[in-house]
Amino acid sequence: MRLHLCFGVLTLSLLLTGCKPGAPTSRPSGASYDPKEDPLVNPPTLFEPRPEDDAKVARDETLYVHLSGSPSSLNPLFASAAVEFTVLESLFTGPFTFDKDLQWAVNHEMVESFEESEDHRSFTVRLKPGFKWHDGTPFTAHDIVYSWQQILDPRVPCPAQKPGTEEVKECVALDDLTVRYVQDKPLATSKWNIMFSIIPKHLFEKDKEQNPDLKSGDYYSRLGRQPVGNGPYRVVEWRENDQIVVERWEDYPGRKPDFKRIVFKIVPDPNVALLSFEKETIDAIESISAEQFARETNTPTFERVGYKVWGTEWAFGYIGWNMDGSNPFFNDKRVRYAMTHALNLPLVIEKVYYNLATPCLGIYHPNSWMFNPEVKGLEYNPKRSAELLDEAGWKVSPEDGWRYKVIDGKPVKFEFTMLIPQGSPTGPRIASILQEDLKRLGVLMKTQTLEWAAFQQKVQKHEFQASTAGWGTGTDPDTGWNLWHSTEYEKGRNYVGYSNPRVDELFVQGRHEFDFDKRRKIYQEIHKIIYEDQPYTWIANRPILAAVNKRLRGLQLSPRGLTGFDPSYLGWWVPAGQAKHVAAMP
Repeated sequence: MRLHLCFGVLTLSLLLTGCKPGAPTSRPSGASYDPKEDPLVNPPTLFEPRPEDDAKVARDETLYVHLSGSPSSLNPLFASAAVEFTVLESLFTGPFTFDKDLQWAVNHEMVESFEESEDHRSFTVRLKPGFKWHDGTPFTAHDIVYSWQQILDPRVPCPAQKPGTEEVKECVALDDLTVRYVQDKPLATSKWNIMFSIIPKHLFEKDKEQNPDLKSGDYYSRLGRQPVGNGPYRVVEWRENDQIVVERWEDYPGRKPDFKRIVFKIVPDPNVALLSFEKETIDAIESISAEQFARETNTPTFERVGYKVWGTEWAFGYIGWNMDGSNPFFNDKRVRYAMTHALNLPLVIEKVYYNLATPCLGIYHPNSWMFNPEVKGLEYNPKRSAELLDEAGWKVSPEDGWRYKVIDGKPVKFEFTMLIPQGSPTGPRIASILQEDLKRLGVLMKTQTLEWAAFQQKVQKHEFQASTAGWGTGTDPDTGWNLWHSTEYEKGRNYVGYSNPRVDELFVQGRHEFDFDKRRKIYQEIHKIIYEDQPYTWIANRPILAAVNKRLRGLQLSPRGLTGFDPSYLGWWVPAGQAKHVAAMP
């Protein structure tokens, strides 16, 4: 099972550039950089499939993977960020999965049989015997039923899990190895709805009465730090703000990965991460900055150890405007439009993304089937921004040059703070560009940088005025429900307090529509409405920009990037004789 993030897409388009034998090693830099001309980008060896002969594969190697922040917890019910999903996919597995093309599939390693009823409302799964939790307890249908019950429990705060799972009205264990899922109506999302996270019942039920959220208290805190999974790896060490070490579980009955250990190195500073990569204490950085990709990897040291990976990823960066009424600024659509018109996006694309990214036109990537070609981006236009602020009542004071508006009889200064997650390679630079443009318009924007866990907590509690971050792609556009449906303000990831009755209605229609063309039109309308409402200032569609050690093989590219699908890094391998970290740990 792979846990899926917000926004789903079902098509795939990659930008691959082969490295020609004998190509020169000199590379262009700066604004003129073109990855198609870089011989270190996408060499065929990185995508080489695993040979059938085990003797040709290094089986006791250690893989070092970069994490940009520390996970809040490794309880899969509460995973919400990429740093958590990245680790969890090595620890947990389930009856269903999906591949790099985001195609849903039965996990035949675990499932003996799968039956779908003629009315597409009921699914019956027969598990293979032999699967266990890491403590040796058998994995059963009762674990699946228990997990479904906990996700639906309103006391359990798992916003990434609830929306689709709520459509499953019945989940019953027919015996220890057989489970039946039932939904009220046939839905286009039915198969995705039964792909929820599974936790060990025998452990989580122990303290449920005292801590019904499965999160509070010392007991559940320990389970979040020392998770008992059922996947091919188990946690053997977690050093706070340093590393998480997982070790291949030799009792795993499914396909065993080739790396004996994976060390997830927690390095928030992207510059330190790249230096660690060049020293070969990190083997893979899934996301390096555009500046690093275009310029800072043009060194003999990097060329000695690494290659670069470039491709299409359906992810975007954004600035979110808190619209829930807790601040006096962003409820007004004119103000949100003014913010977008004030951002010098052409300068951002050139100076921050080195022309490796493209301007973002809303929630769906231009290559996705949901994208609405009628959506046209709001251009950089400070004059129009000033006009909109004037219309909204935010007038420039002749005394100090800042904008004010009289609210409840008192002048309020247009002064707000943007939250930035620590380790973001783009956030501070984008904020700096926007700050200068807003200052010229009479708006004072401050910034606050927070460690990732603290940033998450703030936005989840809606304790912010503006924030900048990014979303990756999920599996089906229905996963956007979790961000944009009105009901998701309290329990989901609708952090900005967005609410539009038509969008709510369309998301419901999308779940019930099986005709592909009609369903496409539903999500295209959602796309257009949300862009016109501007709850975000959408910044850029960022491509895959990764750095990987030259000895790695078996990589695949997806709209999700290098990881987050089956098999992800669990399918990577190293040729025999090229291992470097076999003796890295006892």
